[in-house]
Amino acid sequence: WSAHSGECLTTLEGHTEAVRSAAFSPDGAQVVTASDDRTAKLWSVTTGECLRTLAGHGNLVNCAAFSPDGAHVVTASSDSTSKLWSAASGECVRTLRGHTGEVVCVSFSPDGAQLVTAGDRTARLWIVTSGECIQVLKGHFGEVLSAVFSPNGLLVATGGDFTTKFWRAASGECCRTLERSLSPVLSVAFSPDSSQVVVGLLDGTATIWSAESGECLRTLDGHRGLVRCAMFSLDGEQVVTASGDGTAKVWNTQSGECLCVLEGHCTPVNSAVFSPPLSSIGVLG
Repeated sequence: WSAHSGECLTTLEGHTEAVRSAAFSPDGAQVVTASDDRTAKLWSVTTGECLRTLAGHGNLVNCAAFSPDGAHVVTASSDSTSKLWSAASGECVRTLRGHTGEVVCVSFSPDGAQLVTAGDRTARLWIVTSGECIQVLKGHFGEVLSAVFSPNGLLVATGGDFTTKFWRAASGECCRTLERSLSPVLSVAFSPDSSQVVVGLLDGTATIWSAESGECLRTLDGHRGLVRCAMFSLDGEQVVTASGDGTAKVWNTQSGECLCVLEGHCTPVNSAVFSPPLSSIGVLG
């Protein structure tokens, strides 16, 4: 989709089941999608062509992301594992085992040296080169549905049950828990300057919080279904939300105004993300 006009630019077709998540490569030239069909696929943004299919998981693939240098892709699966793949060849480089239940989220640290995974009631930090688990973040009383490093690499934010927690990446210490939400937390993402987080909620809203003070700054209210995913633009001026109501919405982070509604999916929208050049948005359902 065009981030400016809301026009649908390309439709990526090839998965045989629902698409759970999508992420752009660092240069914006490719998209990786994760699907219930147990695969992830790499696509050309300009042509919509499927470049590679990453097959090897024994259950749903819930999440996929590129490394900061674009050389690797990581996937998280309901088979309790995450896998690291070569983006160039599609070869599985490493399998990470340790979670006792499905792994629902995975992302790289800003320097690409570590991974954070979310699943069961924990988040785990891993060394990319060795596959060693170096921290287990325990404190949520329900399933952890989202985990992400701050862009400055100092913190990890996790979301699940009715809470969002901040952890020191170096020590694994929980340093802040945001005020308990009245609705279950489905996703969490940092702003580019690490000063704020946006939280997607089951009640159909997204909330923006100060990462430093823990104060709720703004509520984005307008969806008629749960907010599965919420992400900042690369300049921090906008947020895109993906909802169970079949739409994605673009919001002004300062005013909370809805700027654009992306309509066209006939099923729930599971993921939405801005491309690196800020010219387009990937929306998957």
